[in-house]
Amino acid sequence: MEEDENEEISLTASDSADGSDARGEMSFFEHLEELRSTLIACIAAFFGAGTLALVFSKQVFALLRLPLEWANVPVGENQALVVMRFMDTFSILLYIALLGGIVLAGPFVLYRFGKFVAPALTRAECSRLIPFCATASGLFLTGAALAFFWLAPVSIRLPYWLAEQFGLQMNWLAQDYYLFVVALTLFSGLMFEFPLVVVFLQYAGMVSKEALLEKWRWVLSGILVSSVLVSPIGDPVVLLVFSGVLFALYLAAVYVGAFLLKRKIKREDSGF
Repeated sequence: MEEDENEEISLTASDSADGSDARGEMSFFEHLEELRSTLIACIAAFFGAGTLALVFSKQVFALLRLPLEWANVPVGENQALVVMRFMDTFSILLYIALLGGIVLAGPFVLYRFGKFVAPALTRAECSRLIPFCATASGLFLTGAALAFFWLAPVSIRLPYWLAEQFGLQMNWLAQDYYLFVVALTLFSGLMFEFPLVVVFLQYAGMVSKEALLEKWRWVLSGILVSSVLVSPIGDPVVLLVFSGVLFALYLAAVYVGAFLLKRKIKREDSGF
């Protein structure tokens, strides 16, 4: 009996020594309850952030108009944002709430889902959750900033230039303009999360650096096709530049993932 107790103690000690978390197992219904509370918290954060964006909707309206001003199109009637339908203004407010909810609540949502999966991770893996969430948020904001400060203004110039060539006056429907800016900002931010997927696949041992580099033509083709079919970008030059930036991030992610995998293997070999 004493030998069994000593063996159990030694097993517990070894579990703690290899860095795993000695938390008790949760039942199926406890997991469901934890998932329910996580989803409720995330939904509440999303709606709260969207409501906050609506409270400052006038300021957000003015902020989202900046790409049109930075596009350096003719000032005056050509910059009018026209409302033609009864529900257009409500649609614009919905876009603002969606943008505010995703941008402001995004880091919290990542944190809560990270906290939800934490019991299945070792302590060493849990310690990487905060850097992972911070990196994901930083990449999203970088992509969103690229779209807002550069992609949107440059893309706006093309329809104005085409209208001028045919002697037409360009007046944006307000709903179309705000949808374009919001959709482009969110699309660019989400596409910038792509490198994290590449790093994770390598870190989890699901794909090798050599395989990712070997398939670079397929990856570049996929980036180009998705940018053409999904993004609201109309300027072909901007599409090519944006696709080039994403492909550069892909290559960087391949080497970063390989570096992190080597460090992981070294830690495992050394017993840490």
